[in-house]
Amino acid sequence: MTRKSTLVVFMGLSLLVLCLSSCNKFEGPQKVPAYIHVDSIVLNCDYTQYGASTSNITDAWVYVDDQILGCFELPATFPVLKSGPHKVAIYGGVKSNGIADARSYYPFYKPFIYQNLNLVEDSIVILNPVLNYYDIGEGATVAWMEDFENANTLLPDTESDTSVVRVSGNEAWHSPNSFWSGRVELPPDSLDFTIATADEFTFYQNMNGVYCLLEMDYNCNDTFFVGVQYYKDYRLTTWPLVKVLPTDKQHDKPQRWNKIYINIGPTMNNNATAGYFKIYFTSDLTTNEDLAYGYEYHPLNERRYYYFDNLKLLYRKL
Repeated sequence: MTRKSTLVVFMGLSLLVLCLSSCNKFEGPQKVPAYIHVDSIVLNCDYTQYGASTSNITDAWVYVDDQILGCFELPATFPVLKSGPHKVAIYGGVKSNGIADARSYYPFYKPFIYQNLNLVEDSIVILNPVLNYYDIGEGATVAWMEDFENANTLLPDTESDTSVVRVSGNEAWHSPNSFWSGRVELPPDSLDFTIATADEFTFYQNMNGVYCLLEMDYNCNDTFFVGVQYYKDYRLTTWPLVKVLPTDKQHDKPQRWNKIYINIGPTMNNNATAGYFKIYFTSDLTTNEDLAYGYEYHPLNERRYYYFDNLKLLYRKL
């Protein structure tokens, strides 16, 4: 099964489960529902283990008494045909690869569980769940993390026109523990950049399959790609995964920054015999003819910039 078909099957099964649960959730003697309102879901994690608490949680996946109620885009108010104390679990949902039609709950965030949430007919209970990552070894392992606070582990390709520079001040993404970001800038006489992780990842080799996702905060005025490089059959293959679009440069920091969750797992699982993997980033749009318009959108006399921060590569066994 190909990488693309694996993702399609997974999302198709998720939608089927939601449809089946939606058909049954109003059965039973109760006619007047209780309501739950979730305005937003935030992340609060230990910086020393997981870095900055940045997130882009767009949906609430809700389970009542361990049965799925549905997936709701935030903010959301939804009915529940239950009354009295019930177990309610809320999982944080994200857009896989930044695609609105590819929604799933994030497998590295623990759900927020209300063990005895009192539901009252024709009344609204307001919830403000705060999530954390699964503990190390429990359901999440950080394979690589780069927040540019102390160093830079992204190295330029031999043919790249530039490299990553650490920046602070108004250019950087800020949090209580974060004051530096990575910047790639292309002057008018430069065509492209390609940078990759210094680390070569091999954690997938002794597993039958992994969830593996890359988290990334970014700010850019030009399109770039994120993909993987893997060494297999005595050659290095470069495989683009996601085209990342420019952020909203009409706003000032922090609104101009965005966060994306990139699904690396299918590519790793389909190439489990590879000697190693690297994550790479490139602005080179010439590898696909249908993307050649990128150079028209940004004339060569315009400065192009790409900022990166809070990069996290996480994995867990399937």
